[in-house]
Amino acid sequence: MSYHSVENRPIEMHVFGNGPKTVMAMAGIHGDETSGVEVIRRLLSDLSDRSDLSDRVVLLPLANPDGYEAGTRQNANGIDLNRNFPTRDFGKRPRKKKFFGGKVAASEPETQAIMAIVKEFKPRLIVSLHSSMACVNYNGACVRIARRISKATGLPAVGDIGYPCPGSMGTYYGMEGRVPVITLELPQDGFEPADYARMLLQVLIDGR
Repeated sequence: MSYHSVENRPIEMHVFGNGPKTVMAMAGIHGDETSGVEVIRRLLSDLSDRSDLSDRVVLLPLANPDGYEAGTRQNANGIDLNRNFPTRDFGKRPRKKKFFGGKVAASEPETQAIMAIVKEFKPRLIVSLHSSMACVNYNGACVRIARRISKATGLPAVGDIGYPCPGSMGTYYGMEGRVPVITLELPQDGFEPADYARMLLQVLIDGR
């Protein structure tokens, strides 16, 4: 199955291993948050030579290719994709342009692609990379793994980002769908993609 953005750019998905459990890692749901894309692309390169995986790994290096190309948070329709998921509180926040999740939940092809991939692979954990709040935000039953990532990175683990996020992936899957979600907010300074890719490889995939 292939997935595309509003402007028909491909939404790449890469699958490694065939174990009974799946970990999903993704980046670029906000097109102007590019550091996470670098990390997942580096992780993609690191996994290309691995044949010893006990679990399946699904990677989405760039969930919002139109926004990435334009340097915008939103997709080509002006929608914040991380406010477009069909949560129970969808649309309850005032319609500020920056966070506008659309008039209809799951209206965007990028959101639909993520939902289809999650439905197909049923990951036990989703990690979505953002920037630059420098924290490990967790939604759902993933406090232990959040603390491990916190220890590995020095970033604080927090269960509350500090403001409501109706329509977010963390709420939809982590709080309402019982698929734990870690939103890894990368720091603005002292950031090295190779270091974070190595950390994800060790903590999420190799269990160290």
